Parts: sequence; C-alpha cells; structure tokens
Amino acid sequence: MITTRIGGLAVALLAAGALVAGCGSSSDTASDAKSTAETTAKADTAAKTDTSTDQKVGGMATCDAASIEKAAQDSPGFENQKVTLEDSSSFECSDGWAYAFINAGTGDEAVTGTVVFEAEGQFWIPKDRTTVCKAPGDQVPAAIYQPACETN
Repeated sequence: MITTRIGGLAVALLAAGALVAGCGSSSDTASDAKSTAETTAKADTAAKTDTSTDQKVGGMATCDAASIEKAAQDSPGFENQKVTLEDSSSFECSDGWAYAFINAGTGDEAVTGTVVFEAEGQFWIPKDRTTVCKAPGDQVPAAIYQPACETN
C-alpha cells in the first residue's frame, strides 16, 4: 500500500478500524468506526498544525539595550548606517511596545531620531510612527506615548 506522509496515518487507522469492525458486534462496530474517525481527524489536524508556517516564534522580546539597539539597526530608513542608542538608558518598554532615541550615521551624515517597536514573539519589530501613534493607548501604550510619539 502506498500512502502519503500525512495521509498514511489516516489510511492505516481506517484499515485497522475496518479489521476491528469485522470482529465485534454491531454496536461495537459503530463505536469502533466512530473512534477511528475521531482519531483520524485528530491525526490530520495535528499533522497540519505541525507543518504550519504561520506559527509565531516562541519566547518574549527582551527589553534591554542590546535587543533594542539590534532592532533599531533593522529600522526602515537606517539601512547601511551605523545605529546606536543615544545612551544606555535612552529606551523604554511597556506592554509589548518600546521606543528608543537613536543616533544613525557618522560625522556630518549623523542624525538623531526616535524609533518605535512592537514585540512579536522574541523580536522587536520596527513600526511606522505615523501609523501607530494616533492617540495615547490606541496602539502605543499611554505610559510611553509621549516620548515614543511626540519627540523628533
């Protein structure tokens, strides 16, 4: 018998259910068939879940200078530039959101700015301030709204 990887378990369970069904009484047959169908459905669901690519990465984003600085380096508009925090305390996190005051570039090309991030799993994802800074607490928590959204 040739089966696919995901469907193999379902086919094997159905075949086993058919064999068992032939050995019992009529009430056992119905019960066994129902049990086999439920097991098959659970196996198919588990196989689909295990192969899903939409699952988020586990863990939680760490609110520390190294993590925030790394996220700032990935912020749009700062590609190929050296990005650093203004100082070791120039960021803050609240309820899955963070902001940072950064320096980007060097020499005459250097600029300062504010970047906002949202935690997704273990990563800080840069967000567009014009989109997420509509009102305190709307997306960016009120606790960090002013420095995150109302600065340069």
